[in-house]
Amino acid sequence: MTDETSVIIGLEIHAYLGTESKLFCSCSTTATMQNTACCPICLGHPGSKPVLNEKAVELATKVGLALNCVINEDFFFSRKTYFYPDMAMNYQITQYEVPIAGKGEVTLPSGKKVRIRRAHIEWDPAALVHPDGMGKSNYVLIDYNRSGLPLIEIVTEPDLSSPAEAREFMNNLENILSYLHVLRPDTTLKVDCNISINGGLRTEIKNVSGYAAAEKALTYELARQKMEVKAGRVIEQHTRAFNAETNTTVPLRKKETEDDYGYIFDPDLVKVSLSKDYLIKIRTEMPELPEQKAKRLMQQFGFSEYDARVLCGDFNLGKIFDSLIEKKADPTISARILTREVLAVLNHDALSFTDVVIKAEDLVGLVELIKSGKVSDKNSKQSIINYISGDKLVPVEYLKKNNLLISETIDLDAIVDKIICANDKAVLDFKAGNEKSLNFLAGLVMRETKGTVSPQKVQEVLKLKLVQVRVC
Repeated sequence: MTDETSVIIGLEIHAYLGTESKLFCSCSTTATMQNTACCPICLGHPGSKPVLNEKAVELATKVGLALNCVINEDFFFSRKTYFYPDMAMNYQITQYEVPIAGKGEVTLPSGKKVRIRRAHIEWDPAALVHPDGMGKSNYVLIDYNRSGLPLIEIVTEPDLSSPAEAREFMNNLENILSYLHVLRPDTTLKVDCNISINGGLRTEIKNVSGYAAAEKALTYELARQKMEVKAGRVIEQHTRAFNAETNTTVPLRKKETEDDYGYIFDPDLVKVSLSKDYLIKIRTEMPELPEQKAKRLMQQFGFSEYDARVLCGDFNLGKIFDSLIEKKADPTISARILTREVLAVLNHDALSFTDVVIKAEDLVGLVELIKSGKVSDKNSKQSIINYISGDKLVPVEYLKKNNLLISETIDLDAIVDKIICANDKAVLDFKAGNEKSLNFLAGLVMRETKGTVSPQKVQEVLKLKLVQVRVC
């Protein structure tokens, strides 16, 4: 019987390198008005000669090293021939025969190893702009500002076995690239997703933006292919597009093979040779990566492996933690706030760090309050919820405004007496040896005081009174 759950997924991920100028010319990479950052080279004028951007090579080398790749000390650029309105020269300058890096490996948080086939540099085509924004008009505009922007394409082996695992890989990769500081700001990873089932022919889903969309595209495509097999139809190799509004894929064209592109070495670009001294210099300049940082945090602060990996699993989360430590905040409490409360709110509201503004200076006061025992866990959590999803008040201000700090003036004895007298059964249960009743009564006291008394103090007073109390 056919096993319809046998899934093979490979990814081709494109990331914009953070250079000030384009890959083969001096045009700016930050122009905002259409067609104002272009020249004979990125417009493909006959006789124009490309000159390689050294910064792009440096950043790509760092990517290769971070992905545990072999760096090719000698590499070439090739021409990938195809005809499309966004490519003025009718070919794309890329790498094929000898890329800058290959034969790498990335270990996912789950422990699975994903092989990297290659990481190569290429330039981006121009942007096709649909006037109605939906692709339904009978003409398109072309913005050549994007033509020639430097990309690095990272190609995995078909080692991924589920849409969720593909998302995990992309998330992990984006985190590594963020730690490297190689990405162009405010850009999203774009991915071509290749998927097949039961050892059959693959389909490719082109130009999917971000890891969440990639998971949705692959999930739909997996379900579609299973239905095709169940209906007795043969899956043909072809290319599809992802519709982010309906979370579906639609056919585009028959899938090209590598031979269809007619790769040749680019005669306008000479062989690039990286010296051993250059590679040594790049290695010494490599920043601390997530795995290295996690090990350091475990050693430096005694964190568990889980907490250290969670802290380092998102570049922005780790950056906030570093800022808190710089401000002399308690490391254990800081880590707990970030990995528990902050992440819990973001996950609950389906938000990311790009959707909200979270500053270390806004949290350092809360850390101090927790350390000094001046706020309950419940109220500290509520202050984080309000900070991220409410009126955005800084936690300390929220706690003060709503009188949620632990008070030294509340008559705790009177409140405990009131709770004991109103809960005969719980008192009897406690006297019979049921320790859970103590927590129940403590919870009632905390609710009565709105969390403005120390939970430890409540427990102490309750135990003292319950030993001597007579049921009311």
